[in-house]
Amino acid sequence: MVKLRTNVLIAYSSGYGVTKEISEEIAHILSQDPHINIELKPIDNIDHINGYSSVIVGTSVRADKLLANTRDFFATFRKELPNKKVAVFVVCLTASTPEGRKKVLQDYVPQIFERYNNLKPVSVAAFGGKIDFDRLNPVMQKLVKHVYEKTGVNGDGSVDNRDWDQIRAWVKEVKSKIL
Repeated sequence: MVKLRTNVLIAYSSGYGVTKEISEEIAHILSQDPHINIELKPIDNIDHINGYSSVIVGTSVRADKLLANTRDFFATFRKELPNKKVAVFVVCLTASTPEGRKKVLQDYVPQIFERYNNLKPVSVAAFGGKIDFDRLNPVMQKLVKHVYEKTGVNGDGSVDNRDWDQIRAWVKEVKSKIL
């Protein structure tokens, strides 16, 4: 018996490239399986989701909200997504600890699933983020310092709180659910 290939779209929205980097790692891991076809695209470049059996959506958080184009993506494809296997990950500095991940999942993910309650994701995760402080303008640096204080993140400059082992473990979980 010939096993069919599963077509997976990884759609990401990334303010400073961190969510994109995580999406690329997810694509790399999943593409190792000969039964999975991967298409990795920025959320703004997606005009249809036909032909995909699974959609993985990655987004970061800004000003206590998922990025606007991510919210728009779910609105645009609200009729098609319930017929797909959907996994979602959120990237946020707050998600650097187990308590922070729980907070991110409670505070931000419902912005999607309470609005589109017919959408039942196969998996949802929150991952710690990264800030390249020197790449930020002075206004954003001040805002980030405020975020550090508010979230309890240690640091006053650049921070990389991504846990690649956690990310890779989540990809294995998602893979088992989409195949």
